[in-house]
Amino acid sequence: MKDILYTRWLLVKKQSFSLCIWLFLPLLITIAILSVTESVQEDFTVPIGIVLEEETNSSLALYNELNNTSLVTATVMSERKALRQLERHELDSVFVIKEGYQNALQEGNRNNLLEGYYSDRSFAYDIVKESIVSILQQETGRVHAANTVIQLEQQLNGAEDWSINEVIAKSKQIQTTENLLIHQFQYQGEKAAADNSRRSLNPWMIWAFSTMLITIFVFDWIIKERQQNVRVRFQFMKVSYPAYILYNVFVYLILFLITDGVTAIVLSLQYGAEISLITLLTFRLTICFVAFLFVTVWKNVYFMYVAAITWIIVLIAISNIPWIGNLHIWLSFLNPLDRFLSGEWTIGWFVVCLIGIVIWFKREEKNNA
Repeated sequence: MKDILYTRWLLVKKQSFSLCIWLFLPLLITIAILSVTESVQEDFTVPIGIVLEEETNSSLALYNELNNTSLVTATVMSERKALRQLERHELDSVFVIKEGYQNALQEGNRNNLLEGYYSDRSFAYDIVKESIVSILQQETGRVHAANTVIQLEQQLNGAEDWSINEVIAKSKQIQTTENLLIHQFQYQGEKAAADNSRRSLNPWMIWAFSTMLITIFVFDWIIKERQQNVRVRFQFMKVSYPAYILYNVFVYLILFLITDGVTAIVLSLQYGAEISLITLLTFRLTICFVAFLFVTVWKNVYFMYVAAITWIIVLIAISNIPWIGNLHIWLSFLNPLDRFLSGEWTIGWFVVCLIGIVIWFKREEKNNA
């Protein structure tokens, strides 16, 4: 085994640069896709101008809530500058928060609080206006609820002396902690559906698909080792052909594990994408075994490349398309990435692949006997 590892090390050392590129390519693909996605999202936000005739807590809260939406990029500026940029079509629309906005809100008045300006190219003015109206309705509703609570407190001679701001702050806290506006219903005994929207831009999902494809590509040396003019040398070696192949798979597995450790550190620091080391380890073992068994099926490298790309596309479709009924549950069993994407250990596919490798080893030992 020592001689085999040394021989493979000489080959890896000779191809060290290209091999490093292949090993870290999934990480580079992940960073590139996330960077492009964030850039596109920023480009598709609607720029609007916000003019504050008075800077109060309520007016600044409205500005911050608008700016936190994925649709809008709000910028505070003077009215003159905002209207000038609107004329140049640099802004989609301009909204002026008039003086007395906070006092009007505290009185429950929603009329004439803002002024809106738009041009003939303002395609998102109505959408932003409706968003602002909904925010105003929410704020006035909180104020009305606070006044009702205070009146009840006075009528019942309660010991608590709450102000309007304290009641509003408490209502916001309850809305955040209790999640009053978002609920998930299910029948008794039915498992809760997974929130796929949260993992649509999950760095580990992008990395998982790309690393599976790259792992298959890296294992193309197995097909080259089976060529007749190369395989003839195994007749003069002390180690059998299947043992030689598995020893070399072990070498590449070690290289992949080192790369995965670096990937875990980078994604954790850059995107806050934490992952269990055991989950990552079982996934890497499974993917290497899957790639090994997949490559052993093919005799032509180029056909193997085409089949691998096609398979990955099918897996992406299985993982992201909302299938009808229980079809998605059944198809998830055919997806070796499903457990990893759910944050679980990839045990089932690992056992299946391990059995497949044992069968392959016994068959090759018999053929080379």
